[in-house]
Amino acid sequence: MATTEQAPPLPAEGSSPSRPTMLHRLSDNAIDESSDADSDFVKLQKTISKERREARESPQARLQRACPFTFHPNIRPLNKSDYDSCIALENAAFPDPAHRATPEKASSPSYSHFDYRLSTCPELSLGVFCTVVPEKAKNWTIETLDTAKPVETDRPNGAKSVLVAHIVATRCTGNTITDKDMDYPKDWRTRHGRSADVGHQECGRTVALHSVAVAPKLHGCGIGQMIVKAYLQQMKDAQLADRVALICQDYLVSYYERLGFRCIGRSPVEFGGGGWHDMVIDLGAMK
Repeated sequence: MATTEQAPPLPAEGSSPSRPTMLHRLSDNAIDESSDADSDFVKLQKTISKERREARESPQARLQRACPFTFHPNIRPLNKSDYDSCIALENAAFPDPAHRATPEKASSPSYSHFDYRLSTCPELSLGVFCTVVPEKAKNWTIETLDTAKPVETDRPNGAKSVLVAHIVATRCTGNTITDKDMDYPKDWRTRHGRSADVGHQECGRTVALHSVAVAPKLHGCGIGQMIVKAYLQQMKDAQLADRVALICQDYLVSYYERLGFRCIGRSPVEFGGGGWHDMVIDLGAMK
C-alpha cells in the first residue's frame, strides 16, 4: 500500500523558512520548543522513508516484480501426475545435489523417493500452483514451466497450472526424523502394502517433512510461509498426526522458529552429509 505524503505548511511571511521562532523569556518559565519541532519532523520523515522502503521490500511487492501477471495461488495435494514438476522444482530449489530427493539418488528413476512418497502417501503432500497464460507471460520463465499441465483440456488461451512450491512428507513413529525415515524400501512396488522398517510408517503419529521447496525466482515473496502455514493447518484439521518434524541446516533454524517450530538440537541424521538440526511443532499447541 502506497503511503500518502503530506507537504509541511509553508512558513509565514517574514519568518525563517527553516523553522518558526518559539523562544520565550526564561523568567516566564517558557522553554525552547524549536528542537522538539525539528525532532518531530525528522521522526516523521524517517517514518515515511521506512514505510516506503518496507513497501518496496514487502513480499507482495517482490511477488509483483517476479510475476508479470496476477498471482492467484491454488493450493492442493500432489499426486503422481505432478512427479516431473516436483523433480524440476527440487533440482532448482536445492543447489546441493546431495540434499535432493531425486532419481539420481536411486538405482533406477522409477524407484525415486518422490515416486514412492507420491504413490504411498499423497495425502501428506501439498503444492502451490499458479495459472500461467503463455500470451500474458511472454519471456517469463520458471523451472517448472516446461513440465506444467494444462489447466483444462483444449482451453483456448492454453493456460497451464505451474508448480511453484511443494511439501512432500511421510509418517514416522518417533518424535524426530531418523535416517530410516529418510529412506524408502526399494521393493515398495512389490510389497503390496506390507510395512517395511524404512520409509513411511502408516501407524506413525509424526509427519516427517522431506522436502519444502520454493522456486528460486519466488524466494522472498512469502510463498514458503504460505505453504508451510497451510500445510500445518491442514494436518491439524485432519487430525492426521500429533506433530510435524523436519531437519534443516543452520541458516534455516530461525526461519522455522518464526513459523512455530522448536529447535530440539543437532540431528544425528547423516542424509546428505549431515549437519542438520531437528525442528518439531506440536499440532495440538498451535493457535
